Amino acid sequence: MGRKKLAGRASERKEDASTAAGGRVEFNRAAARALDILTAFNGGDQFLGNVEIAERTSIPKATVSRITATLTELGYLNFDRQIGKYEIGPRVLALSFPLMSKLRVQTHARQRMDQLAREANAVVGLAILDDLNVVFIDTAVGDHQHFREAQVGYRVPVALTAMGWACLSTMNGMRRAEIMERLATAYPGPTVISNIERGISEVWERGFCISMGALDPGSNAIGVPYLHPDGRHVLAFNMTAPKTILTRKSIETVWGPKLLNMVREIQGVALPAPASGFHSNASMPRDRTRPSSPMMR
Repeated sequence: MGRKKLAGRASERKEDASTAAGGRVEFNRAAARALDILTAFNGGDQFLGNVEIAERTSIPKATVSRITATLTELGYLNFDRQIGKYEIGPRVLALSFPLMSKLRVQTHARQRMDQLAREANAVVGLAILDDLNVVFIDTAVGDHQHFREAQVGYRVPVALTAMGWACLSTMNGMRRAEIMERLATAYPGPTVISNIERGISEVWERGFCISMGALDPGSNAIGVPYLHPDGRHVLAFNMTAPKTILTRKSIETVWGPKLLNMVREIQGVALPAPASGFHSNASMPRDRTRPSSPMMR
């Protein structure tokens, strides 16, 4: 899977930026490239050199060198002189604080996530939609010794995950069609798009969708959408476990309904607010209006 498919780089989204600003703000490529460099670091990367960053972002190496030097000066990157590579700096943490403070859904969800993870012996996660990815903001882990916890900030593709399909299911038709067009370009061939369509339909029909090894052949997953009360942020909860634990039958009869009930409880304790551009009953999907994209018919 290429970096381009996973990230949806900021420097490639000039049209989206100008549209969001009503065409009044000029797109700044240097700023976009700096953000691309920061997001080039994955969860397993402690250090990256300029050559590795250039390969991941498709930004010329000379440009990468200038931007990484600037980001280091500002505290967003740290430079290790012994190995000649960079790591994420502590100032990056400050960028996430305002958003995390505003969302607050993890405050209501944490205890319920822990309980369900232990009961199912699975991982229960919460993630927020970020362009063509979903980004984890919290996880709870059961007792299985082989589980790997998705750390806060870990990104997975919308196209290959139950969480991603759940997020798509709660968008309005126009926005969903736009993203589907981009996904069809990023993932040519019928399999990925067909899986997304099926996942969206499952959410509309019963409130949750099922991934049978779409991201990891050894694991299955469930996704349930959650629309933040502010109506602007689309999130999703998931449950994932090895396929020997999370079988289709157990998902359909036990764990899918339990995850859905958990999300409904969390939605109930959050203050309601009118949605703007999304379905307001995201945690209890009932809107079965098919989107306008021909790929989704």
